[in-house]
Amino acid sequence: MKYGYIRPVTINDSLEEQCEKILLHTNNMHEESHAKNKDRSTLSELLNSILQHEDVLYVTDLCILADSTKHLTEVLDHFLVNKISLYVINLDKEISSSYNEAFIDTLHHIVEFQSDIVKFRTRLGMEDYTWKGKKVGRPKRNDQNLKDAVDMYMSKKFTLDEIKAKTNISRATLYRHLDR
Repeated sequence: MKYGYIRPVTINDSLEEQCEKILLHTNNMHEESHAKNKDRSTLSELLNSILQHEDVLYVTDLCILADSTKHLTEVLDHFLVNKISLYVINLDKEISSSYNEAFIDTLHHIVEFQSDIVKFRTRLGMEDYTWKGKKVGRPKRNDQNLKDAVDMYMSKKFTLDEIKAKTNISRATLYRHLDR
């Protein structure tokens, strides 16, 4: 069976244009109510209960279907395992298990590459930061308020709420420093 999926992501086509293009292929349209990448209930329903073996899903662009390269690989892997085809109208490309496993495999390598680049840049930034004599991580709390909070606690004259109100030191921070 043929299905269409649209959502209000207006990078290339408006919602109406997406609908017009997909209606040339199928009348079985599924519309996401929002453009957010979280809580995509219509897509989840398509993937988990509607799309079956040998079905075809039509979208106008890959960005309608997925919000990241990693997300795209997850969806395409699902399609590959379940022998579902994807047709991207604006690219005029069909992505199916029968002849596009190499594309999906290459996409996986690109996701790994993106992840490696982020790790490399993060590590390089941290090394540069420490080379300049700066410390990486959250700064240690060593201020007068903390000392006052510990003294107030040890005097046993103040409640934890009173200590927090006067010193702005949370219970967790106070207990963490009492152990030292």
